[in-house]
Amino acid sequence: MKKQILLLSIFFLALLPLSGCSAKKEAKKNTFTIAEQFGIAYAPLNIMKELGYLEKKLPDVNIEWKQFGGPTAIREGMLNGEIDFGFMGISPVLIGIDNGMDWKYAAGISSNQVAIVTDRPDLKSLADFTPKDKIAILSPGCTQHVLLCMLAEQQLFDARCLDNQTVSMSHPDATNALISNTEIAAHVATPPYIQEELSYGMHIIADGEDIMGEPFTFISGVAMNDFYKSHRDWYDAFIEALEESIDYINNDMDNAVKKLAPAYGISEEELKEQMSYNGTIYSTQLTGVEKMSEAMARMGFIKKAPAFKDIIFDNVNQ
Repeated sequence: MKKQILLLSIFFLALLPLSGCSAKKEAKKNTFTIAEQFGIAYAPLNIMKELGYLEKKLPDVNIEWKQFGGPTAIREGMLNGEIDFGFMGISPVLIGIDNGMDWKYAAGISSNQVAIVTDRPDLKSLADFTPKDKIAILSPGCTQHVLLCMLAEQQLFDARCLDNQTVSMSHPDATNALISNTEIAAHVATPPYIQEELSYGMHIIADGEDIMGEPFTFISGVAMNDFYKSHRDWYDAFIEALEESIDYINNDMDNAVKKLAPAYGISEEELKEQMSYNGTIYSTQLTGVEKMSEAMARMGFIKKAPAFKDIIFDNVNQ
């Protein structure tokens, strides 16, 4: 009898971890997880959160937001099934596709200035950098890194010659490093970090539109094919919520700024200046991907440039 009781106890104890895993899977199954990064390029997502657009469309779904300092963690989270929708520059998406990730572009979100900013008066072009001068980027293969390499190709005739001088840092950390006069000589920055750095008397060596030769989408949204197929209603609801959020900003900037200023921790006046800075555009349109992918293939970031139609979902505008 004692032996039977012992066996039953062991059996039920063995079931506990499984039931725990099952509960976690069930919770994840009904949780829609979105990952973003820092900066005003992601303002439409913050409007979506503030106004509850997605919750209104999916009232029975738990909406979870996560924020990361770069695309690498988002890519890993999506690969592990922990993130359903991710936002990042266009180049990490291309690298993921080239490495076999089964995801596609779902939307653009913003086009804004990307600039190589330095605190050194003597650095006027990349030719002025010494091997000791470090350059802050978010991570290897990020859009800022690709733009830096494109400029190196133009000015130094060797796209990857500065790779050993790049340092992976979040935008806030890179800005602080420049202000503190560390070994970081330049930062491939975006708003509001560009404005903050310029306010300290720094200067721009080149910006992304100069490098690309045309305007381009800077931040894009991406989803895995499995999510698109298995949760098409969630996907469509999110795209609709994103379009509504962008329309809200574009049609009523003053109220958008009023709602977002507390979240960004700055004054309404300063936020409005940042959100309309130097041609910032909020749009689901996706532009510049083909030119970027061709450059990345040429410079060795990816093996080949994919056909644009093969890497977008059917709702994408270009």
